[in-house]
Amino acid sequence: PDAEIDLKFTRHGPVLWQDEKRALSLRWVGNEPGTAGYLASLAIDRAENWDQFEAAVPRWKVPSENLVYADTEGNIGEHSAGLAPIRKWTGLLPVPGSSGRGSSARSSAGYEWSGFVPTAELPHFFNPKAGFVATANHKMIPEHYPYNVGFEWAPPYRVTRIRSVLEQAKQVQHKLAIADMESLQNDVTSLPALDFQKLISTTSLKGDPDVRSFLSWDGRLTRESTDAALYEVWFEKLCAGTSDLFSKGRDLRLPKLSGRYDDLTPDVVLRILASPDNDLFGNNPLASRDQLLADTLKAARHELTKLLGTDASLQTWGKLHMVRFRHALDQQPGAQGLFDLGPLARPGDEYTVNATGTGSSSWDQVSGASYREILDTADWDRSVAINTPGQSGQPGSPHYSDLMPLWDAGQYFPLLYSRKAVENGIVDRLVLEP
Repeated sequence: PDAEIDLKFTRHGPVLWQDEKRALSLRWVGNEPGTAGYLASLAIDRAENWDQFEAAVPRWKVPSENLVYADTEGNIGEHSAGLAPIRKWTGLLPVPGSSGRGSSARSSAGYEWSGFVPTAELPHFFNPKAGFVATANHKMIPEHYPYNVGFEWAPPYRVTRIRSVLEQAKQVQHKLAIADMESLQNDVTSLPALDFQKLISTTSLKGDPDVRSFLSWDGRLTRESTDAALYEVWFEKLCAGTSDLFSKGRDLRLPKLSGRYDDLTPDVVLRILASPDNDLFGNNPLASRDQLLADTLKAARHELTKLLGTDASLQTWGKLHMVRFRHALDQQPGAQGLFDLGPLARPGDEYTVNATGTGSSSWDQVSGASYREILDTADWDRSVAINTPGQSGQPGSPHYSDLMPLWDAGQYFPLLYSRKAVENGIVDRLVLEP
């Protein structure tokens, strides 16, 4: 007989856990009416100007996104959209959810939502003075924003790099073309790596022969770079060592150097190391900081040798940083060879514009852009796009993986728009008949 499962709900949402006395339920904006994912695209896609775009944005409820705007008249804008509840508490911890009925019940009245942040009060702007719009999952809200819409943000490295490239083009009066935007979307210059270089150049390690090449490196996380591999592994060890200081106080032993540490972001670690204090580093913080750098460098060299062999010239970032496209059915006998694709050596990391974030247990890429597009509002037929691994989801089809090499190389296909251009560019035609 089929197993039966009881699904339990409260007025706040589904029950996630319970024991004999308590239950934990979740109220989530995605359970509110009209929150089918991306449903508002139906309205936004029909907008012909900024006013119509703004009229459609309130329909966007889930998921929260930074929506960017451009039109054929040369206007640009942005509106951060998505349902965000208004509540007197932060929403970070469980709170009483009972109705308050009965003498012993704890009322949840003080913890109920009182509505949602009005769309008009979410961050947005139209034709900014900078002359461009840039978003990269960074903190969009200003300081002292009156609503709690989030507490964890991606470090601003990616958006800072984007802005610097656009500002530089503006300063030299270079009119950006499709090729420039292709290059920017695939940019792998690491700002944290460059900041780390600056830090090392101020320490006692600057004369170490092991870091001479690293200090002259251009900070680009290319597949072929050995300095990129050293940076990634060294900085991971450094995050581990810095994290250990918080748990061990002034004890600078590093027993956890073999683990993966994702809790400390580069901006936090670099800020700690740039101004080491006595609380973390003891009575001689500069010397202890430099010893931490030396110990983690040694640990990184050992890790690279263990993973990639003793020849330092072959310890490249691409040999560590791979992407694998795994099919949901690849655990069936013989399915991996039929369904799975890769591995491919990858550039970048989660802090480069070409974001290729790693997981917690390996150096493999597990996040990043699978789809990219560059739209030319002056001539839609000049637009380009790329996806991966292919247009077809059918193994054995020539289009199952034919886009993967283009995507990996940072190349694009024409995103044709007008009927004439589409007819001229047809390679295959699919006819659906009853």
